[in-house]
Amino acid sequence: MIYLIYDTEEDAFARADKEGKRVGYSYWINGKGTRWATSPEPTAEGKYALNVTTYDLTEEEESATVTSYNPAE
Repeated sequence: MIYLIYDTEEDAFARADKEGKRVGYSYWINGKGTRWATSPEPTAEGKYALNVTTYDLTEEEESATVTSYNPAE
C-alpha cells in the first residue's frame, strides 16, 4: 500500500473527497452512501495518513507517497 501524509485531518479528508467525486461514489451523486475509497488514519507524529493505493495521483503526489507510517496508538 502507498500513503500520503497530511498535516491536518481536514486536508486528508479533502483529498479523499476529491477522489470520491472523481470516481463518482454515491454520496456525490445521491447525497448518501459511499463517500470515500479510504479515510485518513492518525499517525504517531500527529499527522494523518491516507491510503492512496487506488487513487489517481498527480506526479507531485506520486513523488510524495510513502509505503508505511507509524500509526497512533
